[in-house]
Amino acid sequence: MENLYNWNDIKNEIADWTPKEGEFTDVYDEEEIKRDKNRILGVKVRLGIKNGELGVSDSKIQEYAVSQEIGEMDWFHEDLRTAELFPKNNGERSFTVLSSEFDDFVNHTDAVCVIRNAYSDFRPVPFALDMTYNTDWDGLDKKFGWKHPKLKVPGFATIKYYEDNMSPEEPPIGKGRISALPRFVIGFDPELSNEITEARMTTTGWNSAKREELSTKAKWCVLRELKRQAEQMLAFLEEHKDERDYQELYQNVSALNKYFDGAIKTASEVDKEHQDWISYPNRDEVFGAIYMRNIAPSNA
Repeated sequence: MENLYNWNDIKNEIADWTPKEGEFTDVYDEEEIKRDKNRILGVKVRLGIKNGELGVSDSKIQEYAVSQEIGEMDWFHEDLRTAELFPKNNGERSFTVLSSEFDDFVNHTDAVCVIRNAYSDFRPVPFALDMTYNTDWDGLDKKFGWKHPKLKVPGFATIKYYEDNMSPEEPPIGKGRISALPRFVIGFDPELSNEITEARMTTTGWNSAKREELSTKAKWCVLRELKRQAEQMLAFLEEHKDERDYQELYQNVSALNKYFDGAIKTASEVDKEHQDWISYPNRDEVFGAIYMRNIAPSNA
């Protein structure tokens, strides 16, 4: 297969599309940004990461590939749901943007996806993605047990250095902080992720049946993970839904839950000739470990 990209191309692309804290002087003062950069450096030192390595690691390349695959392979099947999602041409397709280093290390998010359609009453609804290949139960419990700094309910994150580099016109969400958004832990076998990444880097991978199979298997893992965690979030929000601080969160998660449900129903019809792809998550150890976790583990 002829290569479309080399690894340096991908690394440079990731660097270009990753929000950089130093470019937010129009939002935060320079001292605050400096403190945040020092905080990032401190985390890297604790983790044994050399400064500059983030954005060039294999795992970061795969996270980027998956975030792009969501849109390019239409994992939410918005092309087939136009009448349902975008009546009278209102709203817009979902898009995914990478998180900054600060939000990756400090707020435990790899990317932010935004929907704006009939389910959200055409308001932009962002949600965070945290990708993992972990099957260790204690490690996953820690990941799921990470809490928003202020909210009383689990499953939410804050984003400080958000920037929409996807919208050609006025962005639906402004540059800077997103105070609270649902945070979903997603993942599947690292070998599947690696195969998807490799396929994306070849000229034949952009239209091959193999790429469709790989991406569809990953899609089913992620759709089921998103749906399950959205239901868990709703269960925890139910008792707070009439409180002013939680009304919008409840509305947003309700919209996402319906949106994911519609995606699964459409995917079931689209992929009905490939039942082995639909059932692939049942054989994936990473998916199994994630799916069995609760967004509020008992030891968190």
